[in-house]
Amino acid sequence: MLDSFDRAILEIVQRDNQRTHADIGRQVNLSPSSVRRRLARLRKEGVIQADVALLSLGGESITAIVRVSFQQESLEANNAFKRRMQESPEVSQCYAVSGETDFILVVHAATLADYEAWGERTLMSDPAIRRYDTHIVWSRVKFSTAIPL
Repeated sequence: MLDSFDRAILEIVQRDNQRTHADIGRQVNLSPSSVRRRLARLRKEGVIQADVALLSLGGESITAIVRVSFQQESLEANNAFKRRMQESPEVSQCYAVSGETDFILVVHAATLADYEAWGERTLMSDPAIRRYDTHIVWSRVKFSTAIPL
């Protein structure tokens, strides 16, 4: 269970995990050692899954949102697709979703031609896939990894 201190600490580190324990402690009224212990516990418990650097490549690459629909539901095809998406470095996010679409992907490629080659190699070659629709991102209006607490 997260208490109010945990939530306050998580709000801060979701936006900047390079803050010192002392700085976080000043903001949430805890000692630096208490902040350190809480962060260690939150990492150990899996509340904090990873500490990463978010990159901004500007106009040097493209991002595509891809909706994938299968011919028919099959546990084998579903699991095989999930494995391929996990192994594909171009796929940064893969969601199994409800509705007519089976999966939504966020895919990154250096160029449109690279994306097209990936789509042919990865999606068009899969007989289980009935259809995939691509939405090329023109600009990013909002991006955040923070989860409201």
